[in-house]
Amino acid sequence: MKDLIASYRFADRVMSYCAACPVFGRNWSCPPFSFDVGEFLGRFDFAYIFGVKMVHGESTLAAHNTAQSALKYSMSLMDSVSLKLLDILHGLERKHRGSRGASGGNCKICRTCARIDSLPCRFPERMRNSIESLGFDVSMITKELLGLELVWMTDRLPPYQVLVNALFTVGRHDGII
Repeated sequence: MKDLIASYRFADRVMSYCAACPVFGRNWSCPPFSFDVGEFLGRFDFAYIFGVKMVHGESTLAAHNTAQSALKYSMSLMDSVSLKLLDILHGLERKHRGSRGASGGNCKICRTCARIDSLPCRFPERMRNSIESLGFDVSMITKELLGLELVWMTDRLPPYQVLVNALFTVGRHDGII
């Protein structure tokens, strides 16, 4: 965990990206937070990083060949996969006591986050903060630790999309996934 923080956590720079996002302050998984992120991360000894690469076939790329269609498809896919990965994170947390998952991107549990109405999270036991929101440079992690380049969407679907998640643990756990 110390190595991950030293090599891939750039809180100020990443926070500036978060602050420019339309979800900033509107989703409980995203900043600003009411807790000290450094203190939170300091509770853990190890970080297990895993990513999912979703490759788009030729027929999918052809079917979503406009900016609007590509964005709608991309967001739907990311939301669906993100929720499946969240279930995996919860299972790993149950198996490895004292662990905590970090999801890829903002929370997708509720259609509209309660934070927009200044209400507490409806599902705090399920919601996980995004790895980005904790100050980690996911692009660097993806490239250097997973061997994948992040490909950003323009007006068309990229050839693939990647979601990165993490499990932070107290103590080492071999065969985590």
